[in-house]
Amino acid sequence: MKGTLIACALGLLLPTIGLAGEYNLTVDRVEIDTGDFIKKGVGYNGKSPGPVLRFKEGEEVSINVTNNLDETTSIHWHGLILPFQQDGVPGISFPGIKPGETFTYNFPITQSGTYWFHSHSGFQEPEGAFGSIIIEPKGREPFRYDREYVVQLTDKHPHSSERVMRNLKVTPDYYNREQQTVGEFFSDVSENGFLNTVKDRLAWGDMRMMKADVEDLQGFTGMINGKGPKQNWTGIFEPGERIRLRFINSSAMTYFDIRIPGLNMTVVQADGNNVQPVNVDEFRIGVAETYDV
Repeated sequence: MKGTLIACALGLLLPTIGLAGEYNLTVDRVEIDTGDFIKKGVGYNGKSPGPVLRFKEGEEVSINVTNNLDETTSIHWHGLILPFQQDGVPGISFPGIKPGETFTYNFPITQSGTYWFHSHSGFQEPEGAFGSIIIEPKGREPFRYDREYVVQLTDKHPHSSERVMRNLKVTPDYYNREQQTVGEFFSDVSENGFLNTVKDRLAWGDMRMMKADVEDLQGFTGMINGKGPKQNWTGIFEPGERIRLRFINSSAMTYFDIRIPGLNMTVVQADGNNVQPVNVDEFRIGVAETYDV
C-alpha cells in the first residue's frame, strides 16, 4: 500500500517536474511593471524574464515549448552549440511555432557556462521573451564560490517595440532628446572658432547623423531580473561569502556599466568561457554578452 502511494505521488509529480533532461516552457502574454510604467509584454511560464534553465554538460535535453500567443513564436538558444535545425530561427532552421502548437527542441549539451535564450520572432525579445541558461560543467571549475545569482539585465521603453520601429522609420532622431541647439552652436564658435564649428556641423551632416546618435533612442528604464531601479532587486549573502554573479545583458540596445560600490570583482568567465581571472572595479557589458564575476 505504501509503495502504491509513493508511485501515485510520483505519477502526479512527473508531468510537473518533467523527466531528467526534459523541460516545459509556455510562451505567454504578460504584464511588465518597471516601477516607472506598466506595459504588456511577452514572457515564458507566465513571467518576464522567464525561468532559469539548468542543464548539465553531456546530457541530452528535450524542451517542450507551447505557444499561447496569437502569433508565431520561436526560441533561439543564444551561444549554444547545437544542430542548426534546433537553433530556433524561423525561415532558416525551422518554420516557427504557430499559435496553440507545441514544438519540442532536442539537442545535446556540449559546453558549460552562462548563456540565455530568447525569441527570434518579430519584436517578442525586446517585449520580454527571454530567460537564462546555466550549464554545469562535467569537471571542477577553476574557481570556488559559496552561492550564485543570475543578474539578467534589460531595458524597457513605454512604447511598444513596433511603435518604436515605426517612429524611427519616420525620423531616425525621433527619440533623441540631446540634439544640439542654436545656443550650443554659438558656444562652440566661441570655443573652437566659426570655421571649425561649421566644418564640424557639415561633417556630421554629410554622415546624416548627429553626435548624440551613440544613444539615439532615449527613455528606457533599466531593469535587473524583472525589477526597475525603484523596485530594488536584492541578493542575500553572509559576510565573508564568495558570491558568483552571472551577468547577462538581454537589452534591446543598452550597454551597462557594472560596479558594486566599495567592492572589487573578479571576472572569471566571458560568454560562457573561462578566462584568466581579471580584477576590476567596473566593467562594461554589451548587448547579448554574459560575464561571470
